[in-house]
Amino acid sequence: MALATNFNTDNTVIPVAIGTEVTMGTPTLTAGVWHLAPVTDYTITPIKAPLEVAPQRTNTQTQPESGAIHNRTQQLFEVSLTMRGTAAVIDRICLTLFGDGATPNILLGSSPAQKSYVNGITNAIPVTLLFEGAGDDSTEASPTAMVYTSCMCTGMVLAYGWGTDGGEMSVVATFTTGYTPDTTSSLVAAGSPVDMNGTPFNIKNLTATGQSLGGNDLLMYDFSLSIQRSVERLGWIDSTYAPSGYKIGMYEVTGTMNVRKDSNSASVVTNSSTGIALAVTDGTLAISALDVMVEDASIDRGGADWKIPYSYRAFFDDAAQTNPVVSIATA
Repeated sequence: MALATNFNTDNTVIPVAIGTEVTMGTPTLTAGVWHLAPVTDYTITPIKAPLEVAPQRTNTQTQPESGAIHNRTQQLFEVSLTMRGTAAVIDRICLTLFGDGATPNILLGSSPAQKSYVNGITNAIPVTLLFEGAGDDSTEASPTAMVYTSCMCTGMVLAYGWGTDGGEMSVVATFTTGYTPDTTSSLVAAGSPVDMNGTPFNIKNLTATGQSLGGNDLLMYDFSLSIQRSVERLGWIDSTYAPSGYKIGMYEVTGTMNVRKDSNSASVVTNSSTGIALAVTDGTLAISALDVMVEDASIDRGGADWKIPYSYRAFFDDAAQTNPVVSIATA
């Protein structure tokens, strides 16, 4: 058998699109709603399943083939997208992660509104991830795509810093699906998908004041915000082993901020068990969390300026479950 002459090469020629689904388990149609992602990097998972091995019989030193099985009832496929931190990207990922895609994107104590995920039922939260030209047997003349159906967003990280990528914000979104990816799909995004490219937010544009923790204005070197949750598959359907549905876990909102060690940072309360306010803004982007507690802090003497790297965790005010955990305004 000869070596294949059709193979995948350069990431830079692979358009990546996020499709809005109508029914869970059915990929977005070519004429559906697509958003073209300004991706700088990504990871995709090939078809695989956990291999389980039966107990070994006594008086043998090797394993028989009959004792092994690929457990397709437990297969999950993960995808990670690293994108430029534009307003459109942040809004779209917030929508699929916690159901609010209109600025200000607010994660409430009661989020998400959509809690049920069942195969074959109308649901616009799961997304189709389309990698055009990344499929098996793909050629320039006849490209095929990798298609991941009914992907659930499990996390988003917003991050930027001086000295990293020119200060440009990156958005890392992670997804998982229990549906076997189509590796030879002819699916393409609509002729005019919504392009989420634009001018990314940049740390150099932060206002002179307003970057604060506990009401103390801070000189900030870098910042990150992470919203994560677990997603588990439930059951399976016939010989396709598609999941019967998904179970979603609780959100955890954490992050880091690296600031100058000065009299203002010395006033940040780090051990009172009482929430303090966090604010980051450039006049357009505005990230706020009203109830934050510092998880860790240290002193960094590695440069000319002494710095304090904080790690924090955000909560909602117990007075009402509808109070916000974090708000991300993009306009």
